[in-house]
Amino acid sequence: DGAGGDETPAATAGATEPAGGDVETGGPLKIGLLFPFTGDLQDFGPAFRNAAMLAVEEINAAGGVLGQPIEVAEGDDGTSPQQGVAEARRLVDIESVHAIIGAAASGVTLQVAESVTGPSGVLEISSSATSPALTEANDNDFLFRTPISDAAQGVVLAALAKEQGYDQICTIYVNNAYGQGLSEQFAKAFTAGGGTVTAQVPHEEQAASYTSELGQCAGATTLVAMSYPESAGVYLREAAEQKLFTNYLFVDGTKSDALFEGLGWANFAGFWGTAPGALPPGTAAIAFNERYEAVYGEPPTQLPFLRETYDAVYLIALAAQKAGSTDRTAIRDALRDIANPPGTTVNPGEDGWTAALAALEAGDDIDYDGASSAVNFDAAGDVLVGAIEIWQIEGEAIVVKETRPIDLTESQ
Repeated sequence: DGAGGDETPAATAGATEPAGGDVETGGPLKIGLLFPFTGDLQDFGPAFRNAAMLAVEEINAAGGVLGQPIEVAEGDDGTSPQQGVAEARRLVDIESVHAIIGAAASGVTLQVAESVTGPSGVLEISSSATSPALTEANDNDFLFRTPISDAAQGVVLAALAKEQGYDQICTIYVNNAYGQGLSEQFAKAFTAGGGTVTAQVPHEEQAASYTSELGQCAGATTLVAMSYPESAGVYLREAAEQKLFTNYLFVDGTKSDALFEGLGWANFAGFWGTAPGALPPGTAAIAFNERYEAVYGEPPTQLPFLRETYDAVYLIALAAQKAGSTDRTAIRDALRDIANPPGTTVNPGEDGWTAALAALEAGDDIDYDGASSAVNFDAAGDVLVGAIEIWQIEGEAIVVKETRPIDLTESQ
């Protein structure tokens, strides 16, 4: 899942003063990782953790934040709003984290922001929540995100469908903020270009069968799977076995090696998908890929949002360093200062961290350019410049074929 900006972002900053007392601000920066290790997005959790810990270890090796190593506390959001809220409360109230990265799903992120981090005054950066609905969250300006909105992915996916000559398309989407937002953006763009969307069909997560939902797609020749791997694995298997569709399209939620390994790669060979990606030429992204593979023994391209997760750690760390404190509100207040121009450009990695420390020590403004994008935040905490990957199933692999730059600035 991803989350993203809307076409008219709301200025959600500081609608009300957040409640909740201060936590210890003299000790190490402590970041909560609220990732899905169970539930429909469980394929993503371990890789998100790897990306985050790569950044933590690089920063700590280069001197840490305010002279101390970053500490980490983990929570499992379970791909569930209820579990995500409970784990966020534990991270905030018991673990006393200074900021949170997560949740993964847009629906979980929204509930956490409005129930926990916003009222408590704790910075929350989601690295994968892409629903346009999050732009107007009631979050007291404590919710940010590093991926670009599905307002962008929906448009690129619609263009890809037209390029492939697909028509008579049905979307099946997970019934939450992510699925609904992406389906609506796609349908709006595809029909505006002359295409036909026969139905937009919501589904609940992890059902035993989706025969009823597939039946609502009768008459469509192409199915767009806008779900998470566990649920998509059920209805894609049913669709393939019954030969219900001629073509398939996929998105970030279904960009999963494990999904296609379980379904059989050959059943979906040649079909296409989209996902938020890094801007080309992406020198910081290339460096991240190399470091990730060196540490973990595999490339980081099998799932989306790993670079966005890595960048979230650097953003929180730089904001705390800029603020000169681990005070929760001070970290939030410094975030746009270190992320947006003007300022000396700094990049991730040990050398980048060392350069950033030197610039801040000299009293210079800095502008973080990350592995995922330039990561410049607007008034709603959205990034407006990014990229969407076009990927294809080739043999037994997901292969990124193209990266299309996106700039939503003019639509704001």
